[in-house]
Amino acid sequence: MAGLILALLFWLAGFGLLAAGYVFTVKLKSAGKHLLEHADHEKGKDNSASIAMTIEGKILEYIPLYLIHMATGVAGSLLIAMGFVALAFYAH
Repeated sequence: MAGLILALLFWLAGFGLLAAGYVFTVKLKSAGKHLLEHADHEKGKDNSASIAMTIEGKILEYIPLYLIHMATGVAGSLLIAMGFVALAFYAH
């Protein structure tokens, strides 16, 4: 019974990690856009804050999001495969 529970936990963690990659990239994109828009509004008021927000927004735009997808995809797939290994111990 422990093998079945462990398999389910690995599968849930794997699928959660796969979904987290997509959610994380969407949040990074929206945060970068929000920072750049907010930097435009701050240009006339506070130049140092505007420069800092522009730098942060540009850094978020230059993060290669495909690497995040690949890393979470590989890690999630490994967890799902480990779930099948745990299921083999349950069936044995």
